[in-house]
Amino acid sequence: MRSPFDVVRGRAGGYRISEIARRTVPCYKYVIEDGVEQLAVCLLVDSKYLYRFPYENLKGIKSLTAKADFLRGEREHLRLREFQPGICRYVGRTEAGTAS
Repeated sequence: MRSPFDVVRGRAGGYRISEIARRTVPCYKYVIEDGVEQLAVCLLVDSKYLYRFPYENLKGIKSLTAKADFLRGEREHLRLREFQPGICRYVGRTEAGTAS
């Protein structure tokens, strides 16, 4: 929960709101989940880490707080790797039926 001091300082999730906006970029990628390729909202953090963003319906401060979790590295299980242009897979998970 945000304290009154966070509101005055313009913070959400421990980061300044301008810093969250500067360090995260939303994008659309095809993600292979459970063997099915589907278009999904992703989040590019610091121009090098790509994450699946499952919180598409959040708006306002709740969305900024969720993005701050990605900046802190608390959502590593949602990390993606782009193996073809525009097509991604999860980094930590192994797909059933594929050789590593």
